[in-house]
Amino acid sequence: MKKKQTGGLGNDMGKLLERKEKQAKAQSKTNETVKNKPVPTTKDLDTALIEDLYNTSKGQPRISFWDLESKVILGYLRETEPKFSISRKISTILHEHFEKEYPELWAEFEDLREKE
Repeated sequence: MKKKQTGGLGNDMGKLLERKEKQAKAQSKTNETVKNKPVPTTKDLDTALIEDLYNTSKGQPRISFWDLESKVILGYLRETEPKFSISRKISTILHEHFEKEYPELWAEFEDLREKE
């Protein structure tokens, strides 16, 4: 007698949907926390910490993250646009965002960079 198959997409779909709902709720809570978090002002900034991070990060400025949507879009652009650089595009996007979202912190970074 054959054993009844218990795997497959149909049986696991409910669990998958439950996980996705939990992830969406957790992300929503995280987004609310980030939205309500005050942007640091110049007087709140720990300039010693910024300088320490600047000095330790100069030797290895690489960052990485996991994001399917970005991976697909950037991969498509790399394959379809001549001389497209994923690193350059991500740097540009992040710089523009940080300069707009955290102007005091961005100014501190620029001050350190100018001192060199």
